[in-house]
Amino acid sequence: MNIEAAEEHLVIVSDLHLGNPASSARTRLVAFLDHIRDTGASVCINGDGFDILQTSFSRLAADAIPVINRLKTLRADGCKIYYIVGNHDIVLEHFLEEWSLCRLSPFLNLRSGDRRIRIEHGHLYDPFFARSPTLYGIATHLARYALFAVPDTYELWASAQRRLQEARRRRVGRAGPADDTGHRRSLLLGSPYHEAASMILRRGFDAVVFGHTHLAEMVTLPEGVYANSGNWLSGASYVEITNGELVLRTWESPAV
Repeated sequence: MNIEAAEEHLVIVSDLHLGNPASSARTRLVAFLDHIRDTGASVCINGDGFDILQTSFSRLAADAIPVINRLKTLRADGCKIYYIVGNHDIVLEHFLEEWSLCRLSPFLNLRSGDRRIRIEHGHLYDPFFARSPTLYGIATHLARYALFAVPDTYELWASAQRRLQEARRRRVGRAGPADDTGHRRSLLLGSPYHEAASMILRRGFDAVVFGHTHLAEMVTLPEGVYANSGNWLSGASYVEITNGELVLRTWESPAV
C-alpha cells in the first residue's frame, strides 16, 4: 500500500457521509467536483466519504453513483484521486484495496512544494474511539435511527463538541493572538486533535490535516500548522494545498 504522494495542487474534503440521511453532500458535491476538474487539482477524500455504518444500500447507491461517475471523469482527465479510510467507511479496506478509481490508504504523507504534510482522518485520536472502539461502533450504529427521525443530530453533536473544546481551552489557557497569516496560535493545546497534530509535527512534518471532528479550522501550533477540512453533511468546507501552502475554504454552489 503506497502512503507517499507528491502533489503541487491538492484539494482535501472529508466527512461527506454519502448515503447518510443527514448528508446533503450529493446535491453540492457534483458541482464542486466539476469546479475541481476545471482547476486541474487532484482530490483527496479524507475519510467517511461513504457512510457504510449509518445508511441503507438503496440510499448509499443513490448518493454514491453520481459522485463516483464524476470522480471517474476527473480520473480520465488525468486527476489523481486519493481515498483515506475513516471510521464510518473502514469496511472499504476489505474490498476497495484494488479499486482502480483511487488510491486507498490509512493515511497519506504528502510532499508539496518544500513541505511535508500528513493527511489522515483523525478518528484514532478521538478519546471515545481510543478508549472503547467497540462501544463507539455500537453507539454509531444506534445513532443511525435517530438520524432518520432528526437529520440535524450531527449538528447537535458538533455543537456539543465545540462547547467541550472551548471549555477545555479555557481550562488550560487562553489562545494567543492571531499571527500574520491569520491563524490562531494556541499557547496551550486544548484539544486532543491539536495534541495529536503536535505529536505528528514533531516527527518532521510541516502541517497536519485531519477530518472526523466536523469542525473546520486552521490553527498555527508551536510545531507547525494544523488544519481540519470540516464536513459536507450540512457544510461545504475543504482544504486547498498549493505548492505546500494550506488554505481553508468554503464552497458556495453556483446559482442555478
